[in-house]
Amino acid sequence: MNLEHVACDLCGEERYLERYRKPDDWLWLSQYEYPVVECLSCGLVYVNPRPTFGDNAQFYPEGYHDNRDDETHRNRYELLFSFINDIKAEKILDIGCARGDWLNFVSEQWSGRGEFHGVDAFSQEVHGSNIKFHQCQLPDADLPSDYFDLITSWAVFEHLHTPSKYFEVVSKVLKRDGKFIFLVTNSESCYGKYAYKEDIPRHLYHFSEKTLALYASKHGLKLDNVYYDDRFWDGRGQGTFAFGLGRCVGVTWQSLYLRRLNLLQRIVMRVGRLVDQLVFSTHWEAKMKRSGIIIAVMVK
Repeated sequence: MNLEHVACDLCGEERYLERYRKPDDWLWLSQYEYPVVECLSCGLVYVNPRPTFGDNAQFYPEGYHDNRDDETHRNRYELLFSFINDIKAEKILDIGCARGDWLNFVSEQWSGRGEFHGVDAFSQEVHGSNIKFHQCQLPDADLPSDYFDLITSWAVFEHLHTPSKYFEVVSKVLKRDGKFIFLVTNSESCYGKYAYKEDIPRHLYHFSEKTLALYASKHGLKLDNVYYDDRFWDGRGQGTFAFGLGRCVGVTWQSLYLRRLNLLQRIVMRVGRLVDQLVFSTHWEAKMKRSGIIIAVMVK
């Protein structure tokens, strides 16, 4: 696996503060712990060093995009649709459209009216005859300027190697007064800072209201609204106390992976999990704008 060191995608600063290190605790392709860093200039949080774009495919096994039309995802689509229900849009683009299930859902709600475009570099095809599919990264798609009334992207921008290029294209192809609505993870949450819930190294960039506003301003957009909402994915900080207490008694990622915890460590981790269940039993973080999930609305 090849790793690359990068400067801040938002401001270009090369200095950073390391927040923590985490391995790929889903696939465990290796025990390498990726540094998650915070830019000392603008505060953007990202993985550095990280796998190169070419090597990143191994972290997305075959079937990663499957079952996006099952009942669980359709419930999420209904929630997501509530954010665009009142928008008068005829031309919609979905970034990271996978198999096109979200666009098909919107088409159903709109009774087939409208023009639907989807772009995805890793999906082989979309299921929907009325979707114009672009199998590439967004910057490589041949899309007309000032064309779309609405652009959506759900849980995609945290996976990108160059978010700035995507924001640039969004600004270019969005109509005046058009809206860009997207979901990302929140770097300033317990979820993102202490509970190690970010899906490293698939989540390469972790955003906040501040850094999203800076991205918008840099690319001719305006951050119009930000919603902190755990209904789509659980953005609570469960794990904050388990990992925090575990570190005090020497629990490491390696010992968790190998399941080599001594009696004291097992007791402390269990106590931490019980505290997590109690403290994060409700969604108080969302009310305090600290949920791990953000839905942002940008306008041109």
